[in-house]
Amino acid sequence: MHPVARARALACILISVSAPGALAQALSLDDAIRLGEARSARVAAQSAAVAATGELVERAHQLPDPNVPVSGADALSLTADAMTMKRIGVMQEVPSGDKRRARGARVARERAVEQASLALERAEIRREVAVAWYEVLYATRSLAAMTGLADAAALQQETVGAAIAAGRAGAADGFVARSALEAVRDQVIDQERVLARARIQLAALIGPDARRPVGAAPDTARLPVPVEALLASLDRQPALQVLESREALARSEVDVAKSGTSPDWSVEFLFGQRSPYYSNMATLMFSVDLPIAAAQRQDRDVAASLAQVDRARALRTEARRAQEAQIRSLAVDWESWSRRATRFETVLIPLARERGEAARAAYRGGRGELAAVVEARKAEAETQIGLNNALLERARAWAGLSYLAPQEEDKP
Repeated sequence: MHPVARARALACILISVSAPGALAQALSLDDAIRLGEARSARVAAQSAAVAATGELVERAHQLPDPNVPVSGADALSLTADAMTMKRIGVMQEVPSGDKRRARGARVARERAVEQASLALERAEIRREVAVAWYEVLYATRSLAAMTGLADAAALQQETVGAAIAAGRAGAADGFVARSALEAVRDQVIDQERVLARARIQLAALIGPDARRPVGAAPDTARLPVPVEALLASLDRQPALQVLESREALARSEVDVAKSGTSPDWSVEFLFGQRSPYYSNMATLMFSVDLPIAAAQRQDRDVAASLAQVDRARALRTEARRAQEAQIRSLAVDWESWSRRATRFETVLIPLARERGEAARAAYRGGRGELAAVVEARKAEAETQIGLNNALLERARAWAGLSYLAPQEEDKP
């Protein structure tokens, strides 16, 4: 198969749908993000973690299950002692109210951590899908540019071949045209590889729909949330919400440790059947914990929990600084690539086109060389690819900034 025809066939395969003969509907960025969230095993796992901790919130306030004790050295013997009897009873442990409240608050904080982690997972999936989607978009455009250049080179070779046969061109022009065509075909093969890899990465995130052609791109020349607003909302962003929730969880552990000084108590009711030798016996017993030596036990638990609070606070402070630096860095990248994209669109691409037109006009008029025409056409295609690369890098920074702010659907 002719290399140019093979490139077109591959492009058709890459954008085809699984249904035979069906024309694929364009895949928008919003569609891709929705598919990515639905497919993500990370989001599903974190959703399960939220559900699990939700079940434990109410459970934490309940009393322990009662138990039926059986005790005594001769519990399995019916004749070893004159006091042998059949005994049944119920014992209920009653942790202090402070402990139950502290434990319930701790589980609620655990659930808040899982909810914040779910919001973070969703934000990361959105960013990853957006970057993969833009990679497919601009790889497709670059392949189209290279394929167009290959078409022009093939036509030029045919024209030069006819001119050589008619004696209007020399053999050197034929070698120039053939070399240019083969060089472009090699670039087409490499760009096919880039596009195929981009679709593989997108398919890993959204599944078979990655085979659909990408739709119109959102305007990455504007940020959905200004950088100043992102910096002002640092503490509300998912990455820091996770650490803030972890700090709150550490504080709840302090309350649990402090509640250890509140004694628990238990009640036990036993009924013993001792007949025929003795009368039956019922027993009601109460017991209370004695938290003695608190300085060596409970106080150390509290001190350890307080140290964990300090650790969580320090980690959040460091993460906040890193998050601010990341936002500022992405903003610099976005602004820089925006300026470069504008230069490509307003300066470099028009210059490349003018150069190509001038080279072709000179060649047609017998005043220029074919090599100059080939070089000019190559420069046009490379400038277009340069624009695509600049737009892709701007889109990467745009995606990094666009999914930092909390989303309405992520709120518990």
